[in-house]
Amino acid sequence: MNKWQHKDLWLKRMDGFAVEVSRHSVPISSFDEGERGTNRWCVYAYIYPPHAYFKSFDGNDMFQPAANAMPLHGGPSLFRRNVDNDGAVTSIQVGADYDHLYDNAYSFYETPEDASSVFHDADRLVSWLDAAAKEETA
Repeated sequence: MNKWQHKDLWLKRMDGFAVEVSRHSVPISSFDEGERGTNRWCVYAYIYPPHAYFKSFDGNDMFQPAANAMPLHGGPSLFRRNVDNDGAVTSIQVGADYDHLYDNAYSFYETPEDASSVFHDADRLVSWLDAAAKEETA
């Protein structure tokens, strides 16, 4: 079992998008000992082609206006176009990690209860994407 890495995932599926919270553990180096814990938290949005905001993305730049407009902790730190076997984009994945400068406290959060602020951010992203869909279709 020593080669397997564990990752916890929580997912909220909505109309045209999903938001995921993840937590995984990393080994602690002697440099980090005492300063940082082993937990790494992330929030990702998966925006599907039917969602009105999907067409807001242009190119693959992580810092493009569509990604920067999203309420992500510290801004986007991941941008990916997920494709099927034929090369068609099935979703745009945009997310942020909680491992920036001054984010050390997050590395000690082990449970969803500890990381309630991460889940609050994820709920805020859900609301934002839900509103973006309604705004585009109004």
